[in-house]
Amino acid sequence: MRKEQKEPKKEQKTEAAEAKPLHPLAEVVVAGEKVVINQREYRLLVNQRDALDREVLKQKYDPYLDQYDYLVGDVSSDHLRLRGFYNDYVKTSIDRKKSTIVDYLTEYCNPGAPYFILESLQPSRKPWPTQRRRPARKRPKNKAAFSERKVKGGRPKKGSYAESCKKNRRHQAFVIRKKKP
Repeated sequence: MRKEQKEPKKEQKTEAAEAKPLHPLAEVVVAGEKVVINQREYRLLVNQRDALDREVLKQKYDPYLDQYDYLVGDVSSDHLRLRGFYNDYVKTSIDRKKSTIVDYLTEYCNPGAPYFILESLQPSRKPWPTQRRRPARKRPKNKAAFSERKVKGGRPKKGSYAESCKKNRRHQAFVIRKKKP
């Protein structure tokens, strides 16, 4: 009987865990081409086969998606999968940029599956300046670009490696001979 009593408790725990969402439900308003999610405005670029469902988006949207400039949602087996992308000028990995959305849809989504693309009207990051150069270092007008320096010459010190090499060179000799036919 003890085992039978424990089993209903485990079932209650799993049901409670499944019912509790991991994040709060989003506020979604769809008005034609404009979509507002948690006071963030998006423009609907593509809605292939009416994939945008307000109720499903409300449940699946997570606040971490606010950082992206583009949201792509694809529906497969009645499940919505959301993925975010940045603008091309943002310094990030190539698979997170806007130019790879088409690749994502062809490689990771089921062929012919309905999908939608949302563009944020408030970009999350500002573009980097096109040229970030340091100003050239200014040198005084009276100095030349190259300065002259005297090179120290002379004999190597006694007992140094250079002196020992010089001595050994005197005794070495070689002869180049022609090969006999």
